[in-house]
Amino acid sequence: MTFSHRFGAWIAVILAILSALVFPAIAQEKATLRIAVAAPMSGQFAQMGEQIRQGAELAIEDINASGGIGGQKLQIDVVDDKGDGMTAKAVARNLAKSGVRFVVGHFNSGASIPASEVYAKMGVFMISPASTNPSLTERSGKGKNLWNTHRTAGRDDVQGRLAGEYIAKAFAGRNAAILSDGTPYGDGLAIKAKAALNAAGQAEKLMSKVKVGQKDMSRLIASMNDKKIDVVFFGGLANEMATLVRQSSEAGFTPQFIAGDGIFTADFPHAAGAGVARTMFAFSLEDRQHADAQSVVARFRAKGFEPEAYTLKAYAAVQVVAKGIEIAGKCDPKAVAKAIRSGAPIPTVLGTLTFDANGDRREPDVAWYVWKADGTGGYSPAMQE
Repeated sequence: MTFSHRFGAWIAVILAILSALVFPAIAQEKATLRIAVAAPMSGQFAQMGEQIRQGAELAIEDINASGGIGGQKLQIDVVDDKGDGMTAKAVARNLAKSGVRFVVGHFNSGASIPASEVYAKMGVFMISPASTNPSLTERSGKGKNLWNTHRTAGRDDVQGRLAGEYIAKAFAGRNAAILSDGTPYGDGLAIKAKAALNAAGQAEKLMSKVKVGQKDMSRLIASMNDKKIDVVFFGGLANEMATLVRQSSEAGFTPQFIAGDGIFTADFPHAAGAGVARTMFAFSLEDRQHADAQSVVARFRAKGFEPEAYTLKAYAAVQVVAKGIEIAGKCDPKAVAKAIRSGAPIPTVLGTLTFDANGDRREPDVAWYVWKADGTGGYSPAMQE
């Protein structure tokens, strides 16, 4: 054998060895699809972050047990955004650079919104199980909406619309007041409530604002009393609403108070005092009661974890990603987003979900609850008329 023949043979052997080493690794990489969970795993929101992690983790485990997605097994990456916008942006950049193309997260809108800008530029699909600010999926006044933002949670402004519709039905012909604390959140709810009430053929008797930090509500209360207000919708946060409810009760003015989820805090029922009785507020549906969630709920409880709040929404978020890939026929994030936004029905633990062109779920995620008057700070589903 000549030198050239021996050299060629050695090259062939080396190439064969390299091929044996490299190509299985490439095949293994292709057989694994990474999905990141970006949420506050430390700090004041860590409990919610753990709910999101638990939900996504079990969904991925279940999908893998059934063969994965098109033969690909899912791998979960969990990262801590601390519930902070700047940290979330850094997390988003790092995930995108590492090759992650699908993210379940983030928890709070203050983290989701800045992170979403990074993801959009770097080709990453995101779906939040918790962020409710309309701006996440609808960039009003900020140019074109993003292609990559989705959520299994509802939107804040839906609460305002449903509140107006509820008042028009339950308090037809009676005097309604619509109030706001002047924040973007509060104004958004109040405007939506007014529009829905007016669309139902009923005009509000009073529309007014309070100031954030306002301590004296006596003039507003006197005005509402003079106008014989029967029902008050408050768009805003817990502190001002608690002051209004407490001082109204002390003044003997006892309308039906209704608010959005901004008053759903541990401190509100105590700060509102005796007047908290019958105060209604909107919050997410109780996902654990959904028929499609029962087997998953039972499995969480069997391992000692109660799947409250955002757990099942995170489980559903993974299901949405998986179904989107199935519909699209590929793992390309933009193709998956387009498939999901087509309105195709997607079965989840929250029931069948459909998504609009912005990435919002079309099915309302709102229920009414009422604070209890027993001093425990508890609440129960509201009996709606």
